[in-house]
Amino acid sequence: TAVVFEKGIITLVREQFGKTLGTILTLDALAATWLAAVVLMKALVGITSYLTGLHTPWWGMAYAILFSFLLIRGGYPLFEVVCKLLVVGIVLCFVATLLVVPVDWPHAFTGLLPRLSGGAKGAVMMAGIMGGAVHITIIAMHSYTVQERNWKAKDLPVVRLDVISSMLVAFGLYSVVIFLVSAATLHTHGIHARGALDVAKSLKPFLGPYASIAFFAGLWGATISTIMPTFQAGAYFIADYLQFPMKTRDTRFRIAILAGILLSLIGPFLKGAFFPLLIVMLALGLCGTPLILVLLLVLLNSHRFKTMNLKSRWLTLLGTVTTGISLFLAVRFLLSLMEKHL
Repeated sequence: TAVVFEKGIITLVREQFGKTLGTILTLDALAATWLAAVVLMKALVGITSYLTGLHTPWWGMAYAILFSFLLIRGGYPLFEVVCKLLVVGIVLCFVATLLVVPVDWPHAFTGLLPRLSGGAKGAVMMAGIMGGAVHITIIAMHSYTVQERNWKAKDLPVVRLDVISSMLVAFGLYSVVIFLVSAATLHTHGIHARGALDVAKSLKPFLGPYASIAFFAGLWGATISTIMPTFQAGAYFIADYLQFPMKTRDTRFRIAILAGILLSLIGPFLKGAFFPLLIVMLALGLCGTPLILVLLLVLLNSHRFKTMNLKSRWLTLLGTVTTGISLFLAVRFLLSLMEKHL
């Protein structure tokens, strides 16, 4: 939509569907994004505490200063370079870990068959996994990264290649490797890991100290490459809604970035282990995703798309399936929460 309409998703929704829906989408996206930032900062501090041996929640302050410099002083070009380098390192770390893990491949392939896990835990886990794949932040932010690169309709092949290489190859590859390593070393031995230290103690007997460190280095990089875009995305949403420039030279945009960074500092002080919180955060993010998917489907079938011959039928089919699965898992997750607290 950003390539075809050359506008951010919030401006586009406000123009096409009205200010009220634009406001709802902004609040939806911002809440999911900043909630993710809070939990990710807790995760980042926990992983850093394990890797350095210095256990303190004040690691968050050091990261706040680092992220402020990278995002405000460096701007989008530096942000993109850092994220790309981190992703390359992440993939290498996780693949190296996979090479020393005894994976039961026939058993692993059976996991490709969809199966609904019963109970509240299964509902939360499935919603969390789906939320990590189609989180509203990922979908909404793409409309702004396209604008940062100044891509137009003629650049659609490049846009498709970018999405495939980043989401399918990089993100998809290291996500699958994390699942395989965790299943081979934790699940098969009945280990319930709730924090970085639990995982470290569990992995060392099976992977050895070096593979364990490689795994956590990859996890550290994955967390940084995920939390930085949440700060950038939150600022994009605010700037698009309030209609001010999405550039770090604008004071309002810098304040929007800082607001997300400062809010995330709450994370390390939250009670509870970060792995369960991470799953719940992703599941809650999924609850806000069907709205943006439905809006994109409507835009996809607008006259503007049809005149450009963009194979919207196939995109509509795939988008409808994704929306249906997301809505089903989100509703199932919410119903499980209601049952638990009633």
